[in-house]
Amino acid sequence: MANEVDIHEGKHWYQRAYDLAVRLMHVYDGYTLGQVVGVIAALSPNNKWSRNCQDAEILIKSHWHGVDLDLIKVCTFHKNKQKAIDILELDSDAIETNQIEAILNGRKVTAFYRCIMGHTDTVCVDGHAYAVWMGERIPTTKTPSISPSLYETITRSYVNVAKMSHEICGEILTPAQVQAVTWVTYRRLLGY
Repeated sequence: MANEVDIHEGKHWYQRAYDLAVRLMHVYDGYTLGQVVGVIAALSPNNKWSRNCQDAEILIKSHWHGVDLDLIKVCTFHKNKQKAIDILELDSDAIETNQIEAILNGRKVTAFYRCIMGHTDTVCVDGHAYAVWMGERIPTTKTPSISPSLYETITRSYVNVAKMSHEICGEILTPAQVQAVTWVTYRRLLGY
């Protein structure tokens, strides 16, 4: 059901998220790209993308200026805000990717982090990806808990579609791009 615009938007979605992170890293000098992407990923659960971007910049900017981060409101869970703060508190001179992923500590947010960082074989399975996989409109509030085995099954489905993407839509897509294309399409079909 993806149209040309959906395919174009999805194909470049993670690159635009990466570009945002690079911009923030340069504006707020002293943080690594991994830290900035980690903050974006940590703040993503239960958060609209546009607000996710705003929250990430506000939190990074506030931390950079030494503002008390308890005063900063974000549109996600408190534990995810704390994860973002913990990532910002890492020593940027000695940081390793596995430290950020250990702080994120969740399949969805870790996959989101990896997709933004350019791991094109990673699939971010969230409530929307689950609904697309099921072929139904399912509000994210009604998404069941996704077990590790179900997560892997859904991921394999996206990987298999990526392998057939040229035949399906005339574009060669990575698994991450397939997930992004379907997310863009799903949102359009639901009128978002």
